[in-house]
Formats: sequence, C-alpha cells, structure tokens
Amino acid sequence: MNATVMAIILVLIVVATVVTKKVPFNFVLFIVPIICSLLLGFSLQETSDFVLEQFSSIMKSAGFMLLFAFLYFQMLTEAGVFDTIVSAVTNKLGDKMNVIVIMILTSVIAAFAILTGNFTPAYLITFPILVPLYKKYDFDREAAFIIAQTAMSAMCFIPWGIGMAYTASSAGLSANELSKASVSWALCFIPAIVLQWVYFGIRHKKRVGTFGVVVENVEEETKEVEENPYRRPKLFWINFILFIVFMVGLGVFSLPPYLVFMAATVVTAMINYPKNFGEIFGKVGPMYLNIIVMLLAISVYQAVFNNTGMVGAISDGLIKICPKFMLEYIHIILLLLCVIIIYFIPFQIFNAMYPVFISIGAGFGIPAVTIIAPFVCNLSLATSSTPTNSSTYLGCALTETDVQHFCKKAVPVQTVTNAIVILLAVIFGII
Repeated sequence: MNATVMAIILVLIVVATVVTKKVPFNFVLFIVPIICSLLLGFSLQETSDFVLEQFSSIMKSAGFMLLFAFLYFQMLTEAGVFDTIVSAVTNKLGDKMNVIVIMILTSVIAAFAILTGNFTPAYLITFPILVPLYKKYDFDREAAFIIAQTAMSAMCFIPWGIGMAYTASSAGLSANELSKASVSWALCFIPAIVLQWVYFGIRHKKRVGTFGVVVENVEEETKEVEENPYRRPKLFWINFILFIVFMVGLGVFSLPPYLVFMAATVVTAMINYPKNFGEIFGKVGPMYLNIIVMLLAISVYQAVFNNTGMVGAISDGLIKICPKFMLEYIHIILLLLCVIIIYFIPFQIFNAMYPVFISIGAGFGIPAVTIIAPFVCNLSLATSSTPTNSSTYLGCALTETDVQHFCKKAVPVQTVTNAIVILLAVIFGII
C-alpha cells in the first residue's frame, strides 16, 4: 500500500481516537502503527527492530531519568521542602503576594529551569516548587502549565538545548548560528507572556473573586501539614542545599540528568527516610507506570511513522498540492497552524519537513537559517499542548491535571499566543 495513503489513514485513526475517546489512546498507539507497518510490507522482525530502537532511545533520554526524578521530588514534597519555601515566600511578600505575583514567579522560574536544556527536568524543577502555591491561592493549574510552557518556549533559543540540537541537525544548520537568529523571535514572546498574565488573571478573578489567598485552602493545607508523618522540618536546610547542588549539576555543569537524579534519590532517601523509604517510593509507582506506558505507546507511533517512509510521503504530498503562490510563505503558514496540527500528529513531522522548507525558500532567495529560526521557539508552544508528546504527560502529572482536558484548554490559548508572536515578528520586520 502507498505510504502516503497509509500515513493519512494512521493520522485519521489517531485523530478519531483523540476526539471520540471511545478507545484508550495508548492502546491505539501500541497496535495500529504495527498493523500499518505490516501492511506497508515491512516484516514483523523489521518492525520490531525499529520499535525496540525507539524504546531504547526514549528510555535513555527520559525513562530512567523520570523514575529517579519522580522518587526524588516525591521525597522533597513529603519532607515539606517546597511547602516551607512557599510559606517563606508568602510571609516575605505579605500582602504583596497574590495570583499576579504567582504568574510572574511561574514565568521566571520556568525560564530559569529550561536552562537545563530539556523540558522534562525543567518541569521537574518548576512545578513541585509552585504547585503548593497554586493550591493555596486556588489558581488554575492548567493555566499555570500554559504560562510555564510559554516562558520555557521563549528560552528555547539556547544553543545547548535538546530542541535546538534536534532542530539544527534536522535542518543541517549550526546550532550557534540558529540560536542567534532565534533571539529576535524569543523577544517577541515577552508581550505575549504579559497578555497571558492578563487573560488568566481576569479568568481567575471571575472564578474565585479575589487575587488573594483562598481561606478554605489555607485551612485545608494546614490540616494536611499537621497530619503528614513524613515531614522533616529539621532537615529543611540540608535538603534545600542538596537541591541547589543537584540543580546546579544539571543546569551549569550539564551532568547527565538520570545520574543526577539517581544520586539525589539515594542521598535524600538515606538522610530523610533510611528505614521507610519504601513507603514513599510506593506512592510514585502508579504515576510512573502510567507515564512510562504512554511513553512506550508514543514510541511505537513515532518509530513506525519515521521509519516506514510516512513522513517523507506526507512532505512530498504537501509540495504537490500546495499552490505555487503560497510556497514562499508555506513555512510561516504551517507555523501559524502548528499548535493545531501537532495536537493530532507528532511534532517530528515538522522536523522532517525542514529540508523541504529550506529547498522551497532557496528558490525565493530566503536563507535557510531565516526559514528555520521561527520554529525554534514557536514550535515549543505546541509540544506541551498535544496528547501525542510524552512531556505533556509529565507536566500534567506534576500539576495534577488531566491530559485530555488540559490539551483542549491549551490549544486555543497557545494558538493565539503563537499568532501574536508571529504578528509581532511581522510588525518589527523579523520575518
């Protein structure tokens, strides 16, 4: 069967699954791509080989790190480290602390956290610190996730980031050159971030009636703190100093994340829970299992999509059906629609199409780096707004939100945010 037809069928099945919710999404991702691969003429052994290769890649890049990161941050949360930080910040700011300040803190911490170069550790740094504040002020945690992702996206121009490395390699460009070209796009995010604060601030005021603390949440939080037998207030400074050391290891010295979190888990367990660490670890099991299953399901989808010629077939088909007068701006048109498109299909399709965009742009005298620079930051808005990307599940797990519900809220907000950034780029002559 033709790869283009099979790609369309696979995408339509995925779209139908996301929209109808009649069948578990991960079940479809496990089974349907395998069937598509076999129908395209690939043997079961060939299919198994590139699926297992993708499994190996995802476990090396995220799976093992997530295991120890979840264990580590669960212990810090149980020990009360983040609650103590939040209480200290709240007391310090006094009457100045409100939801507006919380949104600003979310953006600042998220922008700092992404200096690790990877969304996964960035989420693991940002949300455990701030979730207690979101609960205390009854701030929408889905909105917080959107705000954090936008700030992280603005910082994706850093040349050492995984996203930058992947984009540069897919386009055949220098990461440093592409980084310099992306800075101007990153600056266009600043007004968009402020507008998000305004938008979510208005929504919060309408829903809760105040920008200040919600009394009911304070009483509930106090009760939970008093009843938590795992709190370790006397060990706060030891835990906090170690936390800073481990984060510096990630962000400054670029140590392998899984090694950092493995060491952090062992050291923190020995200090805080030498006899009952198993009780803490048991709380992480269900969350980690759910995420790892989805990670593997997405890996099957990506492995088949990328190794059976489907991506190339879709790219070639795009050139054939697109009117010539639109070709000069096809990369901007698709960038404008990227949040919606990536809701249904993996973001890797854009990476696969970079050579196509560059080839088309060359015909109009547009440099390759100018063609690809818009995707570096803007595409990141879409990567956390789709159920087909593993990082979405991590972010939702840490913010204690439902993936499908979050994505439906995030897609329109990030689509508008993306459009604002592009509009600003047009106004300032960046495009």
